[in-house]
Amino acid sequence: MNRILYSLAIALIFGTSIACTEQVSSNQVNNNQPTTAVTSPSRPSTITDTISVEGEKQKITLNLYHKPGLNFTTYVPANRFVDQTVSSGEGTAVWFYTLQPNGKINKNVYVQFFFPGEKLTLKEVKQRLVAPKGLFAINKWQVVNSSQAKEDLYPWAKEKIVFRQQGNSNIVGVLFIGEYNGQAFWAVQHYPVEFGDGFEPLASKVFKYLQLRR
Repeated sequence: MNRILYSLAIALIFGTSIACTEQVSSNQVNNNQPTTAVTSPSRPSTITDTISVEGEKQKITLNLYHKPGLNFTTYVPANRFVDQTVSSGEGTAVWFYTLQPNGKINKNVYVQFFFPGEKLTLKEVKQRLVAPKGLFAINKWQVVNSSQAKEDLYPWAKEKIVFRQQGNSNIVGVLFIGEYNGQAFWAVQHYPVEFGDGFEPLASKVFKYLQLRR
């Protein structure tokens, strides 16, 4: 597990691929579904929703993100993200990198899900994340605070950890530890501070519409 944490951390920092199966594609997904972690038999391919950016409400379109082999579906704001999947026997990571207005990918601004290849409990996942050679240590993420209060969590999440990158106070983020059918996983929201107002409302939709499946 530590090996995949290390490899994923390197990928997070440098945007490089690791010696696994990797897929990169452009995806824009849109739809409005209830905030539940229960599997839905079918979901519309496109939905609309509203976000608030600096107090101004905006209607956006989201596209359904659904790929064979992945144990989740969600909705992703259209024309705003590009996805990348990295898989090995130790787990599967899926990133949604933001697209800048000029069409370039910004790998500092992303949503990421990681599903361990082995069945781990919530306690085991957290221990490995904050271990001396875990994801937090390698990426120099410093815990600012954490919460298990329901009002701070999505239905699938059990704990929220707010972090800031050591040596670069400009980089901040949130990591949610989730669980489905006894299998723990995590989701990350990572961005420079100046992107927060525009990025957070979009990232929240990806988390809001997450549905896990067996």
